[in-house]
Amino acid sequence: MSKSEPIGKPFAALAEFAAQQSFDQLPAAVVETTKRVILDALGCALAATTLGDGCRETMAVMSRLGGPPQSTILGLGTKVSSTNAAFANGALVHALNYDPIGAEIGHVGVVGLVAPLAMAEAIGDVTGKELIAASAVACEVTARITLAVVRAGRRPSEKFLSGQLLNYFGAAAGAGRVLGLSAAQMRSALGLALMQMAGSRQIVLSGDPPAKAIYGAFPNQAGVLAALLSKEGLGADCDVVGEPAGLYPMIYNGDYDASVLTEGLGTRFFFEDVEFKPWPTSNNLHPFIEAAGEISRRGIDCGKIRAVEILAHSQLRPWCEPLDIRRRPDNPAAAANSIPFCVAKALVHGDVTLADFTPRGLRDAATLELAARTAHRLDDAVKGAVVNVNLSDGQRLEARVETALGHRSRPVPTEQLREKFRDCCRHTIQPLSRDRVDELIALIESLEQLEDMGRLSMLASGTGLTAPGSIH
Repeated sequence: MSKSEPIGKPFAALAEFAAQQSFDQLPAAVVETTKRVILDALGCALAATTLGDGCRETMAVMSRLGGPPQSTILGLGTKVSSTNAAFANGALVHALNYDPIGAEIGHVGVVGLVAPLAMAEAIGDVTGKELIAASAVACEVTARITLAVVRAGRRPSEKFLSGQLLNYFGAAAGAGRVLGLSAAQMRSALGLALMQMAGSRQIVLSGDPPAKAIYGAFPNQAGVLAALLSKEGLGADCDVVGEPAGLYPMIYNGDYDASVLTEGLGTRFFFEDVEFKPWPTSNNLHPFIEAAGEISRRGIDCGKIRAVEILAHSQLRPWCEPLDIRRRPDNPAAAANSIPFCVAKALVHGDVTLADFTPRGLRDAATLELAARTAHRLDDAVKGAVVNVNLSDGQRLEARVETALGHRSRPVPTEQLREKFRDCCRHTIQPLSRDRVDELIALIESLEQLEDMGRLSMLASGTGLTAPGSIH
């Protein structure tokens, strides 16, 4: 249950932090983490313009809806209203399941770039320092709201899709910080986010239809809209997270740790525990991919594999079953959530890459044949991943990975993160030269020196710089 301290005061403190946090107050390490989130999220969005489930449809609809040319659909270069850009870019950033995440702090990458950037473009003349501050606010609000549930012993995703549900508040906070909302206006923006909040897990538990991939669209659009309405004067000041019907009592039966909302606020940044993914899948798959890759590097002949056995904790059942669907997923979102399919991919090819989730990659005969010989056993005593490969000559190969690369205890090196960004850019809808990609990397790594964030969207879309529409 909740701590004895009234939740209203911690929530008010969190809103005040979101409104007042400045770039100059950010520790240097937090600035660097924020820039890594921005780089990684942008790369994921650009790759999704051609590879992301549901993204073609989303970009088409948002382009047709249009509106005043305020903000850019990333990669595409089309200028639309800030809310429509936030919807499209929110869909893009998570569509490949490749964005920054933390086991206890949630999908901070979903909101770390999109809502603040859409608002920054719409206003115009927003500096890199301002965007970094707003992005840090978006990530930290999401992290604290999520961690409060985890600290109380609850799983953020039970019947709810936490990556959608708990990101409405970070998106509103990030957009509101760019708009310069006062503390009172920020509370109203978060109240307006609560009114729009949604996120049923049913879409994931129904075989991962393509729409699952775009859930990041909804909190980003809602967050931008909430900030704009509050700035205009629409009041919604309420206890967003507390009794009787705020976030925690409504969704988590009142189970939360209220102290998380204020613990070290402004000096301790929980989103620094963010993890950057080395593989474009659910992070639950990463230990299995690494283990299978380790076996592959021993030089085995996959044609001589008689059977593959995966040992996993029972909590990973949804990533292993239904077995026939997990062995032969029919879309990228389902494939990125399939342990059997991705283990087979890693055994056959030595790695799992973005190209493996293209139509051609999903039909790869060698992978599908091996996946058909892959089974699993669930055991609550298993930690991490165990992959056993039984060869036709009777030999048995085993690999165990308890903590995969990308975990905060094994962070992805900076150069590998840059190479991930370059690989993502190879798939963007508007081709980018190697020089343009390296210019983007350099720009983001020195983002605090940028005078106008419009240049970031221009470079990422391969287009000329155009003046943003005003929303004042």
